[in-house]
Amino acid sequence: MMNEFEDLGVRFNRYLISKGLGVNQIARILELSGSQISNVKNGKVFGADKMFKILNIFTDLDANWLFRGESMEHPEIDINRLDYIIELQKERIIDLKKENAELKKMLKAKSTE
Repeated sequence: MMNEFEDLGVRFNRYLISKGLGVNQIARILELSGSQISNVKNGKVFGADKMFKILNIFTDLDANWLFRGESMEHPEIDINRLDYIIELQKERIIDLKKENAELKKMLKAKSTE
């Protein structure tokens, strides 16, 4: 069973996907760090100041839906936990590929010294 922050994170991730926005894009728009946005997205505890910024900048984001999973405008919205987990894993794979490429460059540079 998910806690309230995890539920909110799932819904926030669904919103980002629907808008085609990534963590770093949102972070730049909100003037926050990528890790702060990831904390919201991953259901970790975060400050009200971050949520205030999110809701004030993304005015089409329904706060009632984000916090409670209920929406007067979109009652058919369903949280698909599996899609959320798959999205997180895809992002993790991308991050690991980037890290792997950087490590390969470092090893190649060291081997040519």
